Amino acid sequence: MFSAVVLVLGCLLQRKLVTTEGHRGTNHHVFYAVHMEGGIRAARALAEQHGLEFIQRVGSLEGLYTLRDSRGRSDRDTFEGRLATAAGVHWVQRQHSHYRDKRAPVPGLDHSTTDSSQRREFATDRQPEENKSDQSLTFNDPLWPMQWELFAQGEYNSSGFDLNVMPVWSKNITGNGVVVCIIDDGVDHTNKDLKKNFEALASFDLQALHGVSHDPMPVRNEENSHGTRCAGEVAMEANNSYCGVGIAFNARIGGIRLLDGSVTDAMEATALTFNMQFIDIYVCSWGPRDDGAEMDGPHSLTKQALQLGTHKGRVGKGSIFVWAAGNGGMHHDHCGADGYVNSIYNIAIGAVTQTGNPTYFGEPCPGVMAVTLTGAGTGGSLPLVTVTTTGDGCVTYFAGTSSAAPIAAGILALALEVNPELTWRDVQHLITKTAKIPNPRERGWNINAAGYHVHHRYGFGLLDAGLMVQQAAHFRTVAPQRKCIQELTLHPTRILSPGGGVSVNIISEACHGSANKINTLEHVQVRVSISAVCRGDLSISLESPGGTVSLLLDTRPNDASTAGLKNWTLMTVHCWGEQVRGLWTLKVTDHKGTVRSCMRPAEEKAAGALLSVTLILYGTYHPRRSTHEGPLRSIVSMGSHHPVPHRGVYHRDGYPPLDLIQWVYQMERDRKVRSADITILPRHKDIHKEGKMILN
Repeated sequence: MFSAVVLVLGCLLQRKLVTTEGHRGTNHHVFYAVHMEGGIRAARALAEQHGLEFIQRVGSLEGLYTLRDSRGRSDRDTFEGRLATAAGVHWVQRQHSHYRDKRAPVPGLDHSTTDSSQRREFATDRQPEENKSDQSLTFNDPLWPMQWELFAQGEYNSSGFDLNVMPVWSKNITGNGVVVCIIDDGVDHTNKDLKKNFEALASFDLQALHGVSHDPMPVRNEENSHGTRCAGEVAMEANNSYCGVGIAFNARIGGIRLLDGSVTDAMEATALTFNMQFIDIYVCSWGPRDDGAEMDGPHSLTKQALQLGTHKGRVGKGSIFVWAAGNGGMHHDHCGADGYVNSIYNIAIGAVTQTGNPTYFGEPCPGVMAVTLTGAGTGGSLPLVTVTTTGDGCVTYFAGTSSAAPIAAGILALALEVNPELTWRDVQHLITKTAKIPNPRERGWNINAAGYHVHHRYGFGLLDAGLMVQQAAHFRTVAPQRKCIQELTLHPTRILSPGGGVSVNIISEACHGSANKINTLEHVQVRVSISAVCRGDLSISLESPGGTVSLLLDTRPNDASTAGLKNWTLMTVHCWGEQVRGLWTLKVTDHKGTVRSCMRPAEEKAAGALLSVTLILYGTYHPRRSTHEGPLRSIVSMGSHHPVPHRGVYHRDGYPPLDLIQWVYQMERDRKVRSADITILPRHKDIHKEGKMILN
């Protein structure tokens, strides 16, 4: 044990962490990301030769280092030119601070729900009573009875909705052996409910004042309690007569202090690949401002980090990145404007109320994969999720998609305990096959051409811990991912008339005849460049050959930008499982007048132009699958395919009839997984967790 600690410290002392002052005071310091050959020794020598300070390697990214310049230089451009042409240097990138927002609800607003959720609840919404055998677990934690989202009981059982975690715990599946890292404003690991499960080797302070630190302790105030609350949802200790119970209450929990100060691309990349052979799940409850105006996402180094993590993390099985989908609903924001949600490597999680209705703060888009329970609606008597907070605190009011993402991470930790061999794509496939319809009467449910139920607010539906663990235990790894890219040449560019629209048809052969041929879809991305006199007036939709329509970007009344979209990547998961070949239709529409502050003249001749389109298809190839989509004969639910009921073959013409959605909902409700339904196969220990070596 002592030798392992010495080894870890020896590796860490080779690095010096950037100071909080340095990242916050970008007027005083300039930071560079340098891609070069020769390793750390060469990077240190380069820094010394040019009067710079070597800071650290950029996470696990090969050959990338952060250097700091504390000198005021009048010849900055000339200096950067010399640095970029130094021996062994491939490129140099000056780092700029950007704002990242914690995704907690806006203070002062009541916890109301969307307009469509104000309808009278119907009798079938109430869930069946729990099987008595699944009620055997009791906890002495004083706030456990209030944790309705985990186990609806007693006075907090108003709807019967919960995440069905009790059957999993009854099988002694509690997150043991799984490491979860909260990338946020820090984690107060001295809290009584977090001490036992805190993991220093999954922790780091990127805002440290005095160099290297594995202590992610936040500044102890309300503003910086966000990460501690996220950590509590995942791994609060059980049966310690304090606060509540975490979903994966025997998982190891760490924290990376990133958000308490200015953030750069290199810092994000460092956090997302920190100790990636040891950490299983990274939780990110933050992103660009959810103000309905900003449009941003991961920058170049962070994009590399996400790709590296999913391809190389967890000894090749891939790091699991769980992301909050956004809280801009009150600002009419749309998560198609969030590049983190549009990444295929991230699992975007939204939130619903105790009745299964969308929350007032949630953002819709086809990149959302699933939702979890986080809070009551208007007039509700339920607490808004019980969690730890800074200074040995414990609160019962943590809502927002900030709360939803850690809940999802806790459920995924339970699945990884029973099957640590799950890859990052296996986990996403599990979500698509096991998420449930929480409210069949919420408008917008669709069943795609492969039989998956999807919704722009719910994704594939509400996570169910019991069902996910049951399916994870016997899950077979999916076929290798393939990527098919189809660029469309637009000569001339398509002019968008005011209040009008342009459509582009793309005939896809799904890379037929090449090694990248695909016949079963997973993610679909569209990269577009569009000029616009008022960006918020635009909407962008994509229709698949199977007839599934994804609203990739909706109008945003607060977005008066004239910048348009430049190589912006949009993403949908709504075509999951569908056939690829055929006609894809991209439509860009100008809804003139949506953004009042744009004050567009009545006589304008053009609203913008569609400049370029690239269709990026991800999926697998199955030799026996038909090359064309036929009529829908089965629905994907509860981990398997179910024949379409009595009316026979279902022909899709727009949104499916309510009775079909209701039938799926009824089946998912009535076949709730119990502890007796979960069988666990014996597995070998995850060897890479034993060494606990930091590889950054």
